Amino acid sequence: MADDATGYTNRAGNDLRFTRFQYIISDLTIGAGFGQIRIGSPEAHFINGDTTILVTYQIPVGDYNLISFIFGLDERRNQPNMFPNLTPLMRWPGHQMGGGGGEGYHYMMLDGRWMNSAEPNPPTFRLHLGALEELFHMEETVVEWGVGPYPDYEPIPVRTRIDSVFARYHHFLHVQVPRIFTVEPNTITTIEPIIMNVEQWLESPLLWDFNAMGVECTMPRRHALDSLATNGMVGLFRGAQITRGRFEPVFRRFTVFR
Repeated sequence: MADDATGYTNRAGNDLRFTRFQYIISDLTIGAGFGQIRIGSPEAHFINGDTTILVTYQIPVGDYNLISFIFGLDERRNQPNMFPNLTPLMRWPGHQMGGGGGEGYHYMMLDGRWMNSAEPNPPTFRLHLGALEELFHMEETVVEWGVGPYPDYEPIPVRTRIDSVFARYHHFLHVQVPRIFTVEPNTITTIEPIIMNVEQWLESPLLWDFNAMGVECTMPRRHALDSLATNGMVGLFRGAQITRGRFEPVFRRFTVFR
C-alpha cells in the first residue's frame, strides 16, 4: 500500500498519499470436500493499516481447499451496536437517513491526500464503504381534521401521519480464495497469506479520477459507493473470486405522526 514515503499514482494521473486504511472482514469460513466450517468467534475482524494479520484458530483435522469471508458486513450483521468492541471510528453515521435511523458500521475507511490537485493545499479524500440508506418514498395522510376560523369554518388538518419508505443499499463483497492445506493433529498449520491489491479500489473497471469524482466523502454518495464496490469485485484479492453481496436495495417503512 502506498504511504507518505512511497506515494501512488493511479492511471488517471492522480498523485496520492494514503494516511489511513482500516476495514472489517466477517463470516470467515474454510471449505473442504465434506462442506464448510464457519469460524464463529469473533464474527467480525477489524484490520488497521497496511499490516499482516495473524489469526489463530482451532480447526478440525482434515484437508481443506478454500477460505471465504465477507469484506464488510452483510445485512444481518450490519446493525447498530452489533459489535460493541469495535472502535467507534468504524460506526457508520445516520445523518443521511432523513431521520430514519439505519446506522451500522463502515466496511472500509481509506483516507489520504491528493497531491497534484489544482488546489493550493493538497485536499483530503475519504473513500468510505458501507451501506447507504436513502429516502425512497414519502406520503402524508391527514388522520384528524378540525374546523377553521370564522367566517369560513373550512376544514383544517389537525393530525397527520407521515409514511416514509427508505431504501438501503448494501455494498459488501463475498470473497473466496483457493487455499490447499492440511491440518494435522497437535500441529500448527500456516496458510499462505491473502493479499489485497489496495490500488484496485481506484483502477478498474471504473477509473477513479478525483478531477471528476471530487474529494467529498463517499458516504452519502450512492454512485461513489457503487463505483468502489464494482472495482472491489475485480482483482482486489489476489487469486480470489469476488462477488457483490447484494445488488438490490432493502426497503424499510418508517411512520411518524405530527
